[in-house]
Amino acid sequence: MMPSKNIANLETISLFCISVIVFTSGLASQEITGFDSRFYLFALETWRHGASWFPTTYHTPYPDYPATSTYLIYLVSLLIGHLNKFTAVLPSAVMAAITLTMTYCIGRLHNKYWGIYAVCFLLTTITFLKSARTISLDLYSCMLTTCCFYIIQAAAIQKTPKKIGYIYPLFALGFLFRGPIGLVIPTGVVCAYYLLECNFKRLLQVGLLSLLLLSIGTTLLIVLALHSGGYAFMHDVIRMEVLGRMSNSNLPIYFYLTSSLANYALSFPLALVSTLGICYYSYHQRNLHDMKFISKLLAWVLIILIGMSIPGEKKTRYVLPMIPAIALIAAYPFTFPCKENCFLFLRKTIIKLFYLFPMIFIIATLIANYYCQQQQWQLSLHTLAITILLSFTQALLFYIYRTKTHHPEALILPLASLSFVLFYLFIIEPMELYIDKTRDFVVNIEAQRKSHHAHLIFYKEHPDGTPIKYLINMPQEEEPRFIDNQKDIIKDAAPAFYITSTTYYAKLPPDITRDLKIIKMGKLGHNPVVVFTRKLRSFAE
Repeated sequence: MMPSKNIANLETISLFCISVIVFTSGLASQEITGFDSRFYLFALETWRHGASWFPTTYHTPYPDYPATSTYLIYLVSLLIGHLNKFTAVLPSAVMAAITLTMTYCIGRLHNKYWGIYAVCFLLTTITFLKSARTISLDLYSCMLTTCCFYIIQAAAIQKTPKKIGYIYPLFALGFLFRGPIGLVIPTGVVCAYYLLECNFKRLLQVGLLSLLLLSIGTTLLIVLALHSGGYAFMHDVIRMEVLGRMSNSNLPIYFYLTSSLANYALSFPLALVSTLGICYYSYHQRNLHDMKFISKLLAWVLIILIGMSIPGEKKTRYVLPMIPAIALIAAYPFTFPCKENCFLFLRKTIIKLFYLFPMIFIIATLIANYYCQQQQWQLSLHTLAITILLSFTQALLFYIYRTKTHHPEALILPLASLSFVLFYLFIIEPMELYIDKTRDFVVNIEAQRKSHHAHLIFYKEHPDGTPIKYLINMPQEEEPRFIDNQKDIIKDAAPAFYITSTTYYAKLPPDITRDLKIIKMGKLGHNPVVVFTRKLRSFAE
C-alpha cells in the first residue's frame, strides 16, 4: 500500500493536471474577445518587437500593469512556437489550477471532504471558471493569497514555523505580477490571520517586512517607469497603480457585497447564509466544528471585501482572491454532520438542487439551441453530445439517490460541478464568444482596405477601447490614426477607411455624410460600428 503522504501528493498532482486540461481545452481555436483583447495586444506587441519593462500598445508603454505576466505569455509562446489564445491563457489557467489545488489542500488539513467540496464550489463559481479560461491578472493575486494562507495554516497545524518564511517570496511575486495591489492583498490576509491568533510578534514581523518589500518594489517601479517613458509616464504609473485607484466612483461602498451574490454564485450566497448561521449559533454558545479555522476564513474574506471597498475604483474581478475562502465556507455545512436547523435546511436544499443540476442544464441546453436557431446563428453547440453526457450524469445521480450511498455528498457535489463545467464549456462559452466575435468582420474589412491601398483611421474612438479589438485581429500589423474632428474626414487627401461607432456616425452632419460611402456595418465585440470611406477618393476613383 502506498504511504498516505504519497497518496496525498498523487491526489494533488492529479487535481492540478486535470484542472489545467479543463481550463485550457479548446482554447487554441478560439478568438480573443472582451477584456482579453488588451492583454493579447500587450502579448502581440511583445511577440513582434521584444520584451520591455512595461507592456506596450501602439509601441508606447502602458502604465497600468507591470510587464511580468506579458513576459510569461511571451515565454510560453516562444516554447510552443506561436502566439494564440491557448498560449496567452495558459499562464492564467495554471494560476487557477494552483488556486484550485491549494484550496483543496487547505480543506484537507482539517477534513478531506472539506477540500473536495470546496473544489466543487470553486468550479461552480461562474466568475472563477470564466477567469480561468481568460487572461486574468487577478488570478495571480488569488493564487498567491491562497498559497500564503496554506503555508501559514500548515505551519501552525504541523508545528513547522520555518515554513512561514516562504510567504515573503510570494509577496514579492505578487508585486511583480500585479503591482502594489498584488502585494497588499496577501499581506492583509496573513496579517488578519496573526491578529486573530493574537501573535503580535509575527504580525509586526510580517507587516514590517511587507512594508519594506512594498517600498523597494514601488521605488523600482517608479525608476523603471522613468527609464521607460520619462517623467510624464512616471506620473501616469503613479496615478494608475496607486492614486487612480483611490479616485471617486459612482459605485456605492457596498458594491462588492451585492454584486458578488450574482458574480460569485453559487459559492458567495451559500457562504453568506453559512456565515449568518455560524454567527447566530456562536452567539448562542453552540459548539461548532473548527470555529477557529472558520474565523480565519471569514477574516480572509472580510479583509479583501472591506479593503477593496475603500478605493473608488471597483471592479468585480478585484475581489477574486477571496473566492477560495468563500468556497471553503460554503462547503462547511456539507463537511460535518451538523445538527443545527440552519445548516440542515441549507444542506438538504442544496443537495436536492444538485440532484437536479444535469436535468436543469439539459433543459437549458435545448432552450439555448432553439434560441440559436431562431436567431439564425451559424453556431454549433454540440447539443446532442452535451445532452447525452448530462443524461448519463443525471442517471448516476438518481442511482446514488436510490441506493442511499454512504457520504452521498462526496459523489453528488462532484457530479453536479461536472455538469456545471460541461454546460459552461459547451453552451455558455460558445454563445458568449459568438456574440462578441470580431475576427471575420476585421478580415473582410482588411481585404477590402488593402485592395484600395487605404489608410486605417478611427474617428472619435479612444485608442484604449474598441480599436484594440480590431488591431488584434488584423492579418498584418499597421499603425492606425485617430481623429476627433469631423472636418479631418474631408480634409484628408489620402484614401482611407474610417471606423467609428454607429452613434458617432449618426451625429455627422448631412453635408459630410453625402460625400461618404458605407463599406460595411458590423460589430467590434459588442460595439456596433460603421466602416466608411469618401466616395470620390476611394471607390469612385
